[in-house]
Amino acid sequence: MLEVLGLPTHILLLHAVVVLAPLAGLGGILYAVRPRWRRALELPVAVLAVVAAGFTVLTASAGEALEHALPGSRLIHEHAEQGDLLEVAAAVLAGAVVVLAALTGPWLAARLPVLDRLRVSRPLTVSVQVLTVLAGAFLIYQTVVTGHTGAAAAWADWRTR
Repeated sequence: MLEVLGLPTHILLLHAVVVLAPLAGLGGILYAVRPRWRRALELPVAVLAVVAAGFTVLTASAGEALEHALPGSRLIHEHAEQGDLLEVAAAVLAGAVVVLAALTGPWLAARLPVLDRLRVSRPLTVSVQVLTVLAGAFLIYQTVVTGHTGAAAAWADWRTR
């Protein structure tokens, strides 16, 4: 298990996920539903979604090492399962935001003329917008649920200490 200054890496990395994942979810939702804001949001939201997904994977990997170092409990196992789902949610949002930016974004669309035929497909664009909104909302929800199960696992016995 990797440690930094005596603390498990998972404990340090999770703070980035707790902040970045909901921001990426909210940014993705705003990018999908506010066309006028796309010029300002395109790159920051795409980068944020990819970075949040990366931190989610790193945090989950460090969490797996921590899980193996701790004695097994139902709460830790539940938190690990929620973390696995959070990884998927972050990856889906990152993919949806990048695809939506490629279809609708002024900066990325201008640099990918090969996608011109796809950009005129209104059903495809709307489908990716809906996916982005759903993925963003689910990522926010899953971040809260995963954080709650982690806190429950860490603090379940605080009264007996």
